[in-house]
Amino acid sequence: MNRKWCFMALLALSATAQAGTCESDFQAIGDPRNGMMFMGTVKKAGLGIGSALGQLQKMAADEGFEIGNESIVGDTGEVLFTRNRDVKKPIVYRAEANAAGEVSLGVKLARGQQMNPDEVRSKFCGMLNALAPGKQGDAIAAAARAKSGSGQIIDAEAPKLSAEIGRDIKKIMAGVNSKGVLGNLLIGSTDYATAGERNEAFAPVRAKYMGRRYRIDGQVYTTSKNTYGASVMQIAYLVTQTRGLLGIRDSSTYNSNNFEIQCTLAPDQAKLYLTLEEGDWVKLLGTVEYIDTEGMRLRDCRQAPG
Repeated sequence: MNRKWCFMALLALSATAQAGTCESDFQAIGDPRNGMMFMGTVKKAGLGIGSALGQLQKMAADEGFEIGNESIVGDTGEVLFTRNRDVKKPIVYRAEANAAGEVSLGVKLARGQQMNPDEVRSKFCGMLNALAPGKQGDAIAAAARAKSGSGQIIDAEAPKLSAEIGRDIKKIMAGVNSKGVLGNLLIGSTDYATAGERNEAFAPVRAKYMGRRYRIDGQVYTTSKNTYGASVMQIAYLVTQTRGLLGIRDSSTYNSNNFEIQCTLAPDQAKLYLTLEEGDWVKLLGTVEYIDTEGMRLRDCRQAPG
């Protein structure tokens, strides 16, 4: 899997709520010609990570946004929302919460997108100030998850999942992938899509798949173990496709020509790791922690029964 992070600047959003109010601490950063970045923050005692993220999911759903899956690791968590309605390009928002009750809501606009900073401040701070700590907030969050199905486990077969996500990415990235191709053929120009444009186009894909929980069945393509520092055990699934009327499968040599799927095993799966070799079958349950145009990686993978 290509290790180059294709994420837009949303990934870099991180803030600690200051002593003031959300309105006074609101940030509008950058040059409007590049797409501004906006962020609001609050800190509320007794507000849990899951409660904050769940409540924001309800607020985003009420606005008609597409809700991603929350991802909580240790003392921090995030969830992404995508606005597709009434915009030429999707707009991805990122919410982050931590165990200290600090919550941030941010957005990085794409080139050509404009928002009134005062209106964004009012909307963001209205949402953040409405977060309720304690049982009231927990109930709102639980109801939001039940309605959206956030966090549900998705059963999949590795080759089919690879083909499905690969088609999704190809469709979404078609515009930037084709930019400059005709000009290069006709006049030798090299006006291809920039890294920034590719990141902007890919942002909705990341918002869609990050945090998803999959139970994936398939064959092992490779196993690898990093013994430096904390031991990291990984398996890559065989995702080559079958072709023709006879359903003949492509050689494993061409595995990297497909959208790749890797799993980082949880530390308590060391014994399972020792049993796995190339071609073995394994069904793993894990959470998507990384995705780019070439593949994705799941974390905390454990053997799933059945």
